[in-house]
Amino acid sequence: MRKVGFILCLLMAAAVGAAAQTPAPAPGQPPASGQPTVVDKGPTISGLTVTHAGTYTATSTSAPARAGQLSPTATVGTETGWHFVSDGTDIPAEVGTRFGIEFRLDGEPLGEGVTLYLALSFPPQGLRNPNTGALLHGTRIAFPNVKIGALTLLGYGFDNAWEIVPGAWTEQIWYKDQMLAERTFTVSKTE
Repeated sequence: MRKVGFILCLLMAAAVGAAAQTPAPAPGQPPASGQPTVVDKGPTISGLTVTHAGTYTATSTSAPARAGQLSPTATVGTETGWHFVSDGTDIPAEVGTRFGIEFRLDGEPLGEGVTLYLALSFPPQGLRNPNTGALLHGTRIAFPNVKIGALTLLGYGFDNAWEIVPGAWTEQIWYKDQMLAERTFTVSKTE
């Protein structure tokens, strides 16, 4: 009799375990009768707070672009020790100029890393890389492990003369399908 009771306990535990692993219903659908609701405890992003937007100086380290990082130069830079030179949307068309948005990501839990996307729209004529012949009208670059609450900078820098295209450059910062910030910068030739 003791064996039967033990087997019954195992069968009941297996049934409870199977029910706990039932997938959650599709978004917007109520759970099936008796079906547990699975709650995602991932980070919550409520927005971002822009601290600066304009031109800056920084120490930049470039690395080859990875999957999900479409870049005109096939590289992505990491900026450290940045300092904003000016807050504003007028950007000088000079090699070495860097511009972008500095912000704090708002959400919970503080310190949790999330992936943000920098979407850049170039002026209508686009950017043509003379080394590859590729013509781009915009780009979307993934930045993994951006920490909630940390001061962050996403921007663009002119490392080559061919990158400098006068006109409106629009920078957007996205988390999943939510646009968190947008600024349009005007790149113009200096007189």
